[in-house]
Amino acid sequence: MTAMLTSYLSVCEEAARSAGAVLRKMLGNVSVRHKKNPFDLVTEADIAAQKIIESIVLGHFPDHAFLGEEGYLTPLSRQTNKSESNGLCWIADPLDGTTNFVHGVPLFGPSIALTQGNDVLCGVFYNPMIDEFFSAAKGTGAFLNGQRLQTSSRQIPEESLISVSFPTQVRQDTPDLAAFLRAVPVCQAIRRTGSTALNLAYVAAGRFDATWTFTCHPWDIAAGCLLVREAGGMITKPDGSPVTFSDPSPVFAAAGEPLHRELGQLLL
Repeated sequence: MTAMLTSYLSVCEEAARSAGAVLRKMLGNVSVRHKKNPFDLVTEADIAAQKIIESIVLGHFPDHAFLGEEGYLTPLSRQTNKSESNGLCWIADPLDGTTNFVHGVPLFGPSIALTQGNDVLCGVFYNPMIDEFFSAAKGTGAFLNGQRLQTSSRQIPEESLISVSFPTQVRQDTPDLAAFLRAVPVCQAIRRTGSTALNLAYVAAGRFDATWTFTCHPWDIAAGCLLVREAGGMITKPDGSPVTFSDPSPVFAAAGEPLHRELGQLLL
């Protein structure tokens, strides 16, 4: 690993663990409000964790851009700083799994990545409740608490444990739901954790064999995309095209090409 990648990953870890400590401290002691609908929640913990992440990453790299779920884009949005940042942008979800957090379900945590365009240089997901730290740097592999990860070897849906993420508000015509109903009779089992970042980390770890969501944002998936790739998995949009981070982008990850191909036929 180059010295620069090592530095980036170290800052990722510092920010994620610091945000995780905030989440542990605030669990059970926050007020809740709604974003766009009654099912889309945000708490003071989301805001506090994001402030910690932003402070740490921009404290180390003040010329980089920062994109957070809770409404920050700085300084890449200012044209004069684009050349200074070299296109480097930290993308962070300070609390992926907010609904789980609100209900005391220990499946949540910060997800942080450093990107350059659609290239992810490093990324982490940290579950502070069970101290599981998933990390990856481009070209160096994916790790869980220092142990190298490898996606599963399962190749057919009938032998596979799959996870799915639904949008905050599900309707009868929601694409994720339609794909779920097509996949349920075929797959061994399907789970919903409530955290897209966690789903991707679990695919990297071989705990899930595949996952998908049609409704997500860059902060949901940036770190997880790198984790899956570095663990040997495949990750695209459900239609097979490359994942992008400039706009909301659906994502579909699988342990390997055979499973990716077979499940892909069910999703569309």
